Amino acid sequence: MCDLFALSADKDYSAPKSLPMFADRGWKNMDGWGIGYFGKHHALVEKSAQRVYSAGHIHDSFQRLARVVNSRIIISHVRIRTSGLIDECHSHPFILHFGGHDWLFAHNGKAPTIESFGTDGPHIPDAVSDSARIFEYLRDQLVLYYQERGSTLSSLFDALLRGTVEMIDKYPGNYNYLLTNGQTLFAFNNHRQFMLLRGSRKLEGALLLTTIEHGLSDEQWMKVSRARDSRGVLLAIVGNHIVAQETL
Repeated sequence: MCDLFALSADKDYSAPKSLPMFADRGWKNMDGWGIGYFGKHHALVEKSAQRVYSAGHIHDSFQRLARVVNSRIIISHVRIRTSGLIDECHSHPFILHFGGHDWLFAHNGKAPTIESFGTDGPHIPDAVSDSARIFEYLRDQLVLYYQERGSTLSSLFDALLRGTVEMIDKYPGNYNYLLTNGQTLFAFNNHRQFMLLRGSRKLEGALLLTTIEHGLSDEQWMKVSRARDSRGVLLAIVGNHIVAQETL
């Protein structure tokens, strides 16, 4: 199963400790990797279809990016293929521009029914996968809600909450995703836990979030997971604070 990582802080950060640890603990995901971040309000992504971890060694480019990326929000994805080809086009994160912002999105899980979804908006080039369709579906919901109520954090959260509920009801499946416009990080899960840590003494001191079981260090990571009778849980994170949390 693919794994996700996010760092969120109130100032620019690199991740020379936590990102390599994420790659090390996600070593079974052998079908590609990606790191997304923001520079001068523009989303930037570097991807590879190569293994993130091989023969006891983390990919050189992955390690370099961990040292040099400087961003308030960093997200990463290590992939095991469940659909699509093994190529850079199917590695996450993906980028779409809407609502006046670049947005980054990464997903793990499996929702084959949503692959039939067709958007009237711009497509993610060459990405034929449930993850790409999920991003396009959520983008369409957010754009619609912008037109209705504007793009405050509260309305964004409500729109994403509503859009995620509708998506799960219309296209049942397993969804874990990270979505960010460089200012707010949204995280949703309905089938695997997120592990969350703030103020690490062994890794970066920002807020860290990952799907890696037990977290990335031997510190007191907090488990965030859905209740059994719910559709999932959605978080909104600004800086190193959870500013909204809702069970669907």
